[in-house]
Amino acid sequence: MNKYFDRLQEKLSKISINMIFYDDKVIFLFSILASFTIWVGINASGTDSAPVVISDIPVNINLSESALQDGLRVFSGNNIKAKVSISGNKIIVGQVSKDDISITAQQAVTITSPGSYTLQLTAKKTGLLSDYEFVSGVEPAFIPVMVDRYREAEFNIEPEIEFSADPDCFLGATVLSSSKIVLSGPESEMSKIKRVAAKGKVDEELHSTYTTKVPIIMYDAYGEQIISETISATVNEVEVSIPVLMRKKLKIKPNFVNVPQGMDLSSGIVKVTPPSLEIAGAQDQISTMETLELEPIDFHNINVQHNKFDMQINLPPGCKSLNNIYNTEVSLDMSGFGEKCLWLDQISFVNVPENKSVKSYTDKIEVKLIGPQQKIKSLNAESVSAEVDLQGKNDLQGAMEIPAKIVIKNCSDTWVSGEHLINIEIS
Repeated sequence: MNKYFDRLQEKLSKISINMIFYDDKVIFLFSILASFTIWVGINASGTDSAPVVISDIPVNINLSESALQDGLRVFSGNNIKAKVSISGNKIIVGQVSKDDISITAQQAVTITSPGSYTLQLTAKKTGLLSDYEFVSGVEPAFIPVMVDRYREAEFNIEPEIEFSADPDCFLGATVLSSSKIVLSGPESEMSKIKRVAAKGKVDEELHSTYTTKVPIIMYDAYGEQIISETISATVNEVEVSIPVLMRKKLKIKPNFVNVPQGMDLSSGIVKVTPPSLEIAGAQDQISTMETLELEPIDFHNINVQHNKFDMQINLPPGCKSLNNIYNTEVSLDMSGFGEKCLWLDQISFVNVPENKSVKSYTDKIEVKLIGPQQKIKSLNAESVSAEVDLQGKNDLQGAMEIPAKIVIKNCSDTWVSGEHLINIEIS
């Protein structure tokens, strides 16, 4: 043991003070320890700090249970933030945040009826840190609050758009993206609202359909605008579309099918009532249009007694009739025409498929002929025949009913009323 201590003493005697102070690592460690010791000493010796402001503290406004059961709510003052100044131990004060302090409007529990109130704010410590003091009152010291019952109502939105348009254009009804709005808020404020409008102004003259967004405005019974921060709305603005359409007068054109080859429809036999229509539509849609064409009328459905047809006018999509007329009457002057009924026994078949035979079970058919009176008188059964065309009917087989074409010889301006069917058998 004595030998061990002798050796340790020998080694220590070789370490000099100069060796310690010339070692960089030792000096660095010593500096850190010295600085920390001085900092702790200074902060521990000074208990008071300069006042520190804690801001952005939410204000608590709590009504009594009886007030809540009576339907009362706080509609203003809920979003107010306050601040206070504190001082104390520097270490403690440096750790205090807004979550460690509660600011309350204590008088709120005494409110029992709707109204506007001014409440005083007080601050108290709520966190674990308490070694500090409030050195000033709450800022703001008082806040205004509004207490009322909740009410909700739906209103129609009225368009109020100031604009001017080309006088040669047609103005359609203003269209809103939303025609209704739901407002909610304190009962006393809601009772003032009499109507709601989408209000805006267009400075330029309109020549085509115009779309924009405008704000929602509330009005009272005297037409004064209501501005309220306590009323909420399902929408704050709406899209407004002002239809500005091109106007054009177009001739109504009738169409016919199965017209006799010799029939001249341009001779004034056809009458359309009304003959024209003024419509409104998008400029790129109707600027090139010259007529409004009707669905075709089959000449087989025309005879001396049945010569008037009520036709629907099909307008292009998005267009409207400025005359508010959507139907027209097409009539044919049949004063110079006559009718004649004949029994036909001349039935022929054309384009019969190869390796097929056709037999007719119909011996005679009755037809009604219409045409100029002089020509109708001269017609007889030898002048008219029935023709059955089997072109493209290679797959048909068995007994069936098939339409026949009535052929009138040497009378190109005469036609047959109705459709005629022949009973045949293909084998």
